[in-house]
Amino acid sequence: MSTRSSAWPGLLLTAAIAWLALEIQTLPFAPFSIGEPVRHPIDAMLIAIALGMLVRNVLALPARCAPGVQFSVVKLLPFAIVLLGAKLDFFDVMRTSGTALALSVVCVVVALAFTIWLCRRSGVTQKLGILIGIGTAICGGTAIAVAAPIIEADDRETAFAITTITLLGLISVLVFPLLGAALGMSQPEFGVWAGTSIHATPQVVAAGFAYGPEAGEIATIVKLVRVLLLAPVVIGLAGWYGRAKRRRLEAHVTRVGNWAALFPPFIFGFLLVALANSLHLLPDFTLHLQDSPLWRAQELPVSLEKLALELSNTLITVSMAGVGLGVQLRGLAQVGLKALYIGAAATAVLAAFSFALLSALF
Repeated sequence: MSTRSSAWPGLLLTAAIAWLALEIQTLPFAPFSIGEPVRHPIDAMLIAIALGMLVRNVLALPARCAPGVQFSVVKLLPFAIVLLGAKLDFFDVMRTSGTALALSVVCVVVALAFTIWLCRRSGVTQKLGILIGIGTAICGGTAIAVAAPIIEADDRETAFAITTITLLGLISVLVFPLLGAALGMSQPEFGVWAGTSIHATPQVVAAGFAYGPEAGEIATIVKLVRVLLLAPVVIGLAGWYGRAKRRRLEAHVTRVGNWAALFPPFIFGFLLVALANSLHLLPDFTLHLQDSPLWRAQELPVSLEKLALELSNTLITVSMAGVGLGVQLRGLAQVGLKALYIGAAATAVLAAFSFALLSALF
């Protein structure tokens, strides 16, 4: 049996789990669907990881599925990250408030530095600390999914980080509006606070609009500025890890291979797609379909940017199903609880720091 054909059972399993996760995400009741217009604060990535862990630890993973599960994580995730570049527009920074950008930069630096420091103090691995830090600082599970292959994090670290950050983000959706009201924050103030403090974009939008329409709009804009910082953080992370890996190889008198092993090629693809989107090189077009046995005559509008993002989201969900399938629950309590404590502390520090900056500026 060829390697390609042997990957199919595992790929079909991860695809089935991903499909189920995407369906569960849009279930028409809380907590999966809230607000008007409807928003879905629980990311399909978390659901896919949970389902994958359930299959692995309750039903067991058949040996014939292992190659496909590994393929979904090692091969599909980098391609999904490349397509994720279509989400970024570098010129949005020039069209957005300089204050929001400055606040986002400072908050990202503080969240990353504090989380990594706390992980060192508590004995949590450096890679898990980086994943929790980047998830807290930038955009939740998406940032973790991008960072994990760059620093060669294992499945357990990736799963713990995404689960921790997503759960804390969900708590933030409920707690932040209550805190904002208790603190007497105006809608613009709350929008900036939520945009700089809450983890994932859907959670920011949900919390912002729960506080008010103006708060929701401002929170969304500020959060998108924060997401733009993913590109420079990813470049810096890849460069740092590449240099550290090179030093380790040289220290062990190991022949260093090509730079692709130290600086992942998909980062260049991610940046190229982001640049293409920024320069409006991802066109919108219309397909003119004629009558056929498969479809009726119609004009079908297509957005290459939206198509890339939808495909990226689907492939990331498939990859996260593979991550969940790679996690055994032995040792979950010890490492998982530490990750949860660190994530909670980082979230609290980021929220307090952002609020302090807002109090000084407004």
